[in-house]
Amino acid sequence: MDEQRDHDPDGEPHFIPAMSAEPDTGSGEGGEVARTPRKRLPAWAVAAIAVGIFVVAFLFLRYVAPGSSTDAGNCASVAGDDDSAALTPLSCDDDEATFRVASTGDSAAGCPEGAYRELRDGGALRCLMPNFREGGCYEPDDENRAFRLADCTAAEAIRVTRVIEGSSDPAPCPGGNGLGYPEPPVVYCLETPGT
Repeated sequence: MDEQRDHDPDGEPHFIPAMSAEPDTGSGEGGEVARTPRKRLPAWAVAAIAVGIFVVAFLFLRYVAPGSSTDAGNCASVAGDDDSAALTPLSCDDDEATFRVASTGDSAAGCPEGAYRELRDGGALRCLMPNFREGGCYEPDDENRAFRLADCTAAEAIRVTRVIEGSSDPAPCPGGNGLGYPEPPVVYCLETPGT
C-alpha cells in the first residue's frame, strides 16, 4: 500500500496510509464483496422513454424511411395552389397522400402530355398525378389543386371504379370515362355517383 509522508506539529515525520479510490463496501459471507443494489427507474420514466421512442419511430417511418421521399414513384401531399407549393412525402397508403410523383427532371423539359400537376423548385420539375385507389371516392380540394378522399354521396364526388396499370388509353373504361397517364402508364376509370 502506498504511503504519504506528513509532519506532526512537533516536526516529527510520520506516515499516513494512502486512501483507496474505491470505497469499502464491506464483505459478505465467504469473503465476497457486498454490492449495492441497482436503482430502478420509476414507472413514469420508463413510460416517458417508451413514448419518446415511439414518436421518433413514427416520424422516421412517416418522413424519412425509404419510399417516403419525393422521388418518382413515391407519394406526397401538396399544400398550396401555385407551381412552388410545398410537397410533403408520405406513404402511398396515407389518406393525406393525394399525389404520386410521376417523374422528376429538368423544368425546361416539362411534364409528359396529360393532366399532370407541375411543381417547380429552382431548375427541378416534379410531375404529379393523383394517388387514386380503386373503389375510392374523391372530391376536389381547390385550395391545394388536388383531390381528397370523400363520401361517395358528396355532390362533387368521383368514384374510381377501376385502375388499369400499363396503359394510358381510357377506352376500356365504361363509356370511355377515364383519366390516362403515359408516365407511368396508368388509367383511372371514373364515374360520378352523385349525379
